[in-house]
Amino acid sequence: MKKLSFVLFVMALSGTLLSLCAQEVSQGILDQVYYRNIGSTRHGGRFVDFAVYEKNPSLFYAALASGGVWKTENNGQTFTPIFDDAGAISIGDIAIDQNNPDLIWVGTGEANNSRTAYYGDGVYKSTDGGKTWQHMGLKDSHHIGRIIIHPKNPDIVWVAAEGPLYSDNLESGVFKTTDGGKTWKRILKVEVAEPMKILSPGDEPEAVRPPRTVGFVDLAIDPSNPNTLYAASYDKERRAWTFNAGGPNSALYKTTNGGKSWTKLEGGLPTGVIGRIGVAVSPSKPNVVYANVENCNIEGISFEERWDMMKKGINPARGQREMGDEMYRSDNGGRTWRKVSPDGQDVGGGPAYYYQQICINPTNPDHLYVLGVRMWETVNAGKEWRQPFRFGGDNHAMWINPQNPKHMMLGYDHGMGITYDAGINWYHPDFMPVGQFVAVGFDYDYPYNVYGGLQDNGSVKGPSTKGGSAAILMEDWSSHGGGDGMYNVVDWSDSRWLYTESQFGPIARIDQSTGERTGIQYRNMDRWAWNAPIVVSHHNPSVIYHAGNKVVRSSNRGDNWQEISPDLTTADSTRIGRTGNIQYCTIVTMEESYLEPGVLWVGTDDGKVWVTQNDGKDWTDVTDNIPGHPGYWVSRVEPSHFDSGTAYVTITGYRNDDFKPFIWKTTDYGKSWESLASGLPDEPICVIREHYRTPDLLFIGTTKQVHASFDGGRNWQSLRGNMPYVACEDLKIHPRENDLIVATHGRSLWIADISWVEQLTSGLGNQQAYLFQPKNRVQWKRLAENHSSSSNFSGESEAAGVPIRFYLKDSDSEVVISIFDGPRLIHEMKVEGQAGLNQVTWNYQKRVRERTAEEMEELRKRMERFRGAGRAGGGRGVSEMNYIMTQAGPGDYTVKLSAGGSESKRQFTVARDSWR
Repeated sequence: MKKLSFVLFVMALSGTLLSLCAQEVSQGILDQVYYRNIGSTRHGGRFVDFAVYEKNPSLFYAALASGGVWKTENNGQTFTPIFDDAGAISIGDIAIDQNNPDLIWVGTGEANNSRTAYYGDGVYKSTDGGKTWQHMGLKDSHHIGRIIIHPKNPDIVWVAAEGPLYSDNLESGVFKTTDGGKTWKRILKVEVAEPMKILSPGDEPEAVRPPRTVGFVDLAIDPSNPNTLYAASYDKERRAWTFNAGGPNSALYKTTNGGKSWTKLEGGLPTGVIGRIGVAVSPSKPNVVYANVENCNIEGISFEERWDMMKKGINPARGQREMGDEMYRSDNGGRTWRKVSPDGQDVGGGPAYYYQQICINPTNPDHLYVLGVRMWETVNAGKEWRQPFRFGGDNHAMWINPQNPKHMMLGYDHGMGITYDAGINWYHPDFMPVGQFVAVGFDYDYPYNVYGGLQDNGSVKGPSTKGGSAAILMEDWSSHGGGDGMYNVVDWSDSRWLYTESQFGPIARIDQSTGERTGIQYRNMDRWAWNAPIVVSHHNPSVIYHAGNKVVRSSNRGDNWQEISPDLTTADSTRIGRTGNIQYCTIVTMEESYLEPGVLWVGTDDGKVWVTQNDGKDWTDVTDNIPGHPGYWVSRVEPSHFDSGTAYVTITGYRNDDFKPFIWKTTDYGKSWESLASGLPDEPICVIREHYRTPDLLFIGTTKQVHASFDGGRNWQSLRGNMPYVACEDLKIHPRENDLIVATHGRSLWIADISWVEQLTSGLGNQQAYLFQPKNRVQWKRLAENHSSSSNFSGESEAAGVPIRFYLKDSDSEVVISIFDGPRLIHEMKVEGQAGLNQVTWNYQKRVRERTAEEMEELRKRMERFRGAGRAGGGRGVSEMNYIMTQAGPGDYTVKLSAGGSESKRQFTVARDSWR
């Protein structure tokens, strides 16, 4: 580890570039922002479904909870993302027409009901194998549980819609189209007059709340009679502070006429308080139907008492146990059922709201798998159960080849696997960058490293780039934590010290020079957030802060802690300790002023915003000063880099199914606030960052993309660039490199060079030509590589050389880029410039001298011999090789742009790689 030297070489921008105008920059230029996807990959995201063309199983589609849809035509040797530009890449289900593999349906919005289940915007259809997509409606369904295509008529499609996750369901139920999605009819609806008693802030009183509609989470079709279907309703309500995972209206329904009429199935199925139900029909014997039922009843407690407990969010007392996940089988198409799982044994494993899928062997109705934390299997219709393999974990999707049942695919929280021997051996594709990151950090090494917390994959560290543009491989990443990874903060003065945590506050200090890990969690906290914020003081790196419902401070890197605040939440007793493995009334965001020690800003999940100006001796509640504050979750506080009384606050309505953007700015320590949300689309905001050098340049990450403002938040523009529409849960700006680092929840980590973005002004279009200040570069050494997998994702490093960007008002075929070492011209590039933003790269080429006539003639002959040998192509022509070239070394250089009859110059530095 190397201590950070504050001799940082940063480019100096002219005053005119720092004075950005209060108008929008050309969106066409912003669309050219390029993000490098650096991984990681083995730490994959949650796979939720497969759509396999069974006549050719090497062609299949994989759907991810928040990572989109990926296609393979070579049995998983390579995958291509095909859904990145759709309105939402959170996926609930995918279906393929077995008569036409180019016909695919996708239901957006994950159906697994977790705290990280992002919403969708309906269903999509492709008729060309995913090349193009058409939105087919059900926009307000939010979460799609299942899609079934009629096996003989592809215009008939059924959809099970769960509806909104955090509010009373609207567009939920079972829907059917008979015209390929042009029109839809809700063919099954369960409406409940009695609302649950877990109101959100701003909800109407219960007495006047309208009836709620129960969602549907699963569908199964009889392969011998497509008019026979089974549908599972799911009676649940989730709020930010609790999750009531069952109710009296979860049930199984059957239709024998394509959905014209439905019968509620009973005949041995449990009643009372029921949670999620999974249903499956045996392909080889369709009268055999299985239902995996979450039985929330408690033995010895009446339905009324248990239902009252659920509505009030009361957990079972010590000694009380829910009946659990139970497997039922019907041998007569659902008329009667019998329990085929042992008493007291959860088949599948909880929490059931997250699982419940059933996969039946296509050739044997007595052989089935149940997906959960681990896999469960029976080969004799439930007489005996076992866990057949330990591969996977938190399993959500499974497919069995009907032609060869030993060929299976499994989708789980950290990826997918393929087996050809029924699970003895597995192939795990390692090359899809679909990690579900929660937060991101960085250090000041050369090159700098990126750290991130991943859902169910702990925390990881990897390089931001590698020398010589070498690919960032899976083997370049290391893991340093388990569970659900959260915040990772590195000591800015010495990257030896890393602070990392998993869910609900267990923070550790890692000595990266020795690998020693020390748990340093404060033990007297009442409650911790799922992702409890960590702050290393910007003024004294030995001082760190951590927060649960109170803020604690350590002056010795976590060896000892001191409480420096009271409970900063509402401490609402009706919302603390509720059901659903949720800790509420907690601090979820905290940051220290970049300018003044001891100025701390805090935001809570129950909507509170606080500030202290004396390191916790006194706290000021500024919540009520925020106009239009909806009382929702505070997603981020961001102090200004330019004034200690200035800060930004973002609030997210994601956990209230309110997708409006909420941002405010204060310049007086929270006494007054100004909204900055005007003009933004309806996308909940996850994070805001202010540029460290340009006060009017702001960035936000939403549940869909990155946006930027060049005028302090008066106007906003998309900065999505080449990224998919994906939740951007955290942003960081590296102050030495001027890189924007994006942590996405579903597509891993991305990095963009924003040095040129900082220079954009709304007046740029009035200039005939403009040369951007190049970014200083390090001439990295190319180090030896370890052996790596032949099947590997290649994270993108910075391209070798110096990117030179320039703007042209009009196209110009005679643009000249000249590089000077002092007064000496060492390289020249003639390019055809296009109207708008252009970029070329100087690859450190340097003229030694001009070739003589004899040397040029010899070169011409060699080139002819080369062509004659059939090896022509890929080289430079003779006219471009008038000079003997070498590589320029570190030093100060000048670039000159000649275009449109004008010239402009910029200076930049190439530094030596002195750190490796």
